[in-house]
Amino acid sequence: MKDLNQHYRLLLGLSDEWKVVDVDLDLNANRVIIDLEHSGGKLCCPECLGSCSRSDTAAKRTWRHLDAMQFATEIRAAVPRSRCLTCGVKTISVPWAGKHPRFTLMFESFAIRVLQAAANVSRAAELLRLSWDSVHCLIERAVQRELDRRSLDSVHHVGMDEKSLGKGHDYVSVMTDIDHRRVLDVSKDRTIAAADDLWQTLNENQRNDVESVSMDMWTAFMTNFTSASISAKRSTRCVVESSENSKPRATSA
Repeated sequence: MKDLNQHYRLLLGLSDEWKVVDVDLDLNANRVIIDLEHSGGKLCCPECLGSCSRSDTAAKRTWRHLDAMQFATEIRAAVPRSRCLTCGVKTISVPWAGKHPRFTLMFESFAIRVLQAAANVSRAAELLRLSWDSVHCLIERAVQRELDRRSLDSVHHVGMDEKSLGKGHDYVSVMTDIDHRRVLDVSKDRTIAAADDLWQTLNENQRNDVESVSMDMWTAFMTNFTSASISAKRSTRCVVESSENSKPRATSA
């Protein structure tokens, strides 16, 4: 058993702070549960990153991990709580997962790749053996991670368009960074207010750096673009390109 525990510790890439104390195989449930235990010693405050003493231990919780062969695999651990003189009592960070998710970082990364390859969310949920709601939580966290680390300091050419969702006349408005081929933001509906919400994605200095805006001639976009609230914040000359007209129309800020 000692060799098995060491085997799983190496597979999980754990540091000396954590050790595998048990591996439970449940054949009836097709599940493997890996029990971890903190080795003790000084802790690191998850907020200020300062060294601090141990307060107590939180209740045991589990995280879904990558499958081991055909078995769904979970990590189970009681995470210590630090006592920081500045921040108070806090549950320490664990190396295999984020602050709140019920999934390990490796599993979330794998799940996003499955979502990208699957025909739809329902099919991805089936392959991952997760509920539809759990998959959408994974999507929301993945989007938020990318939003947190993206930079908007080099946005010079912006695209704006409306997209129809499903059946009927349900629309969203989309702002894109043309140079870097990425979506900057999405706003519900295709109204002047929706377009204004998109522009708020960029701060005043970033809006001043925009050199051109490409859009179709949808009235709400054109009205919003030429309004004082938008054009007064740009010191450059912008070009509005119509997808319905090959000739660009120039508008000075």
